[in-house]
Amino acid sequence: MYLLYSVLILAMIFFFVLPITDARTARMKLSVVSSLGVLLAVSVVVPRLMH
Repeated sequence: MYLLYSVLILAMIFFFVLPITDARTARMKLSVVSSLGVLLAVSVVVPRLMH
C-alpha cells in the first residue's frame, strides 16, 4: 500500500513542478493533479471503511 501512495505522491509532485506555458498546460496540470489527489484520498479511505 505504501508503494501505491508513494507512486501517487511522486506523480503529483512531477505534474505540480511542470512549468506552465499556456492555458492548455495549466488546465492539464490542474486536472491531473486533482485527479491524482482524489485517487490518493480514495485509496486511503476505502481500505479503512472495509474493515
